[in-house]
Amino acid sequence: MKVFIKAVATLALSIGAAAALADANKDCMLEGTVQKGSGDTTEQNVSVKFHSVEKYDQHVNCRVRRGQKMEFQLPDDPRLNDADPGSPVKYRYRTDGEGNTKTELIRVGA
Repeated sequence: MKVFIKAVATLALSIGAAAALADANKDCMLEGTVQKGSGDTTEQNVSVKFHSVEKYDQHVNCRVRRGQKMEFQLPDDPRLNDADPGSPVKYRYRTDGEGNTKTELIRVGA
């Protein structure tokens, strides 16, 4: 009986550790609008101004405090470069327990 209790305790500790690690992850939906600067006619400065952050789906963690700064590089995507200024965009932003981030363009336009 003592061996069984140890096994259950070990399993509970490993599940608790996995849950703590999962809390370090973020999986968020970022919504914003395309901003284009007027520079040279051959090259436009394209950026995105984000206005909302929410969970990507109901079963994930996306804790962001008001005013918290999130810095990341947007991946190059021709859809973003071809979009009109003011076009709505949606990105999926994910982090893992080691601090690695991945940003994926989900949609451009309505």
